[in-house]
Amino acid sequence: MELIVKPRNEEELLFVQSVLNRMKIKSELRERDIKKRRKKEFLDSLEMRAEQVNKAMRGEVKLKNAFDLLNEL
Repeated sequence: MELIVKPRNEEELLFVQSVLNRMKIKSELRERDIKKRRKKEFLDSLEMRAEQVNKAMRGEVKLKNAFDLLNEL
């Protein structure tokens, strides 16, 4: 069974979440706008990618160039 709730603001969202938590009802929060969700996913992954570049600059990992990557295919 599924219920869709559309709170008008952050305050209503927090209230609904607290009620569901108190009643021990599982809930999942999804972004309505696909663009917003993709932007958030991109920004979340950006920090990880920057850390990989820093590790490569310190010599902790070796990055592959595009030619090596294509040769693997």
